[in-house]
Amino acid sequence: MNWTEWIDAGSASLRRFRYDAASQILAVEFNYGGTYQYFDVPEHVFEQLKGSSSKGQFLAQTIKGAYRYARA
Repeated sequence: MNWTEWIDAGSASLRRFRYDAASQILAVEFNYGGTYQYFDVPEHVFEQLKGSSSKGQFLAQTIKGAYRYARA
C-alpha cells in the first residue's frame, strides 16, 4: 500500500487519518485509541475530509454509514 502521511485531525473525536489512493482505503485513528479502515472511499471524499473545518462532523455525516469499515 502507498499510504499518505498521517494527518492530524485536530478534532475532539479524531486523532489522525491517512489514505491509500490505490486501494481507496481511509484509515482513521480515534482519540480513544481505536483505528478503523473505511473501504472504497473515493479520493475526492478524502480531499473533502482534509479540507473540512470539522473532521469529526464530516466523518459522521459523510463517511460513517456510507462506506464499509473494519477495526484495524
